[in-house]
Amino acid sequence: AADKAVRLLAALPLLLVAIAVVFLAWWVGKWLGRRVGRRIRQRNWQAENPYFASLVQQLVQWLVLLGGVLVALDLLGATALVGAVMGSAGVIGLALGFAFKDIAENYVAGVLLSIRRPFAPGELLRIDDAHEGRVAALTSRATVLVTADGNRLTLPNALVFKSVVLNFSSNPKRRLDFAIPVDVAESIRTVQELALDAIRGVDGVVDEPGPSWTVEAYDAGGITLRFFAWVDQRRSDLGKVRSEAIHSVRT
Repeated sequence: AADKAVRLLAALPLLLVAIAVVFLAWWVGKWLGRRVGRRIRQRNWQAENPYFASLVQQLVQWLVLLGGVLVALDLLGATALVGAVMGSAGVIGLALGFAFKDIAENYVAGVLLSIRRPFAPGELLRIDDAHEGRVAALTSRATVLVTADGNRLTLPNALVFKSVVLNFSSNPKRRLDFAIPVDVAESIRTVQELALDAIRGVDGVVDEPGPSWTVEAYDAGGITLRFFAWVDQRRSDLGKVRSEAIHSVRT
């Protein structure tokens, strides 16, 4: 026991150095990660991809910390442990891959979504005709949407990555449409001219492209006309402009 104690005391300075190396690697990793993240944001990549900067920052921190731990183990003479860790990393990764398949799949999908940038925060999405809402966040595991009711909708990144995503906000201009029934005794041309003039006067309807129309149905019971107009989503609410257009045309 005395011999063990003497050896421990003799190795104490080296142990302190190894601990200092780990703490230094942790500090350098945080500093370097913040610097890399700041550089990405300064190049305006953050505006296009708000998730990419934080992802790279965390990756740099963990890589530098891992390097510091390996250096500390080598200083302590634990080369066998270092070799075992490096050699078993593949086996451990394979086992964890099977055990946490869904987690790994969502994380990889989140990385790919951040690189491809199919949507940005605040944009309105419809996913697989089943989920609709505005993008609130893209985390490492899930895509968070806010529905029209104000509810928080969390979807796995793997589901979003493999689904058909309809982005309503990628184009600032969006088309609205509505149908109006007309009596067969009325003149289609007169109704069309009155309706288009009314739509042009609605606040929020853009001049280019201009309003248009088409005959949707024609039978003995009446005629159904469908009208179209475009709205700049950055300035006007689509639902409000559509409601006002319907009211003006009916009037």
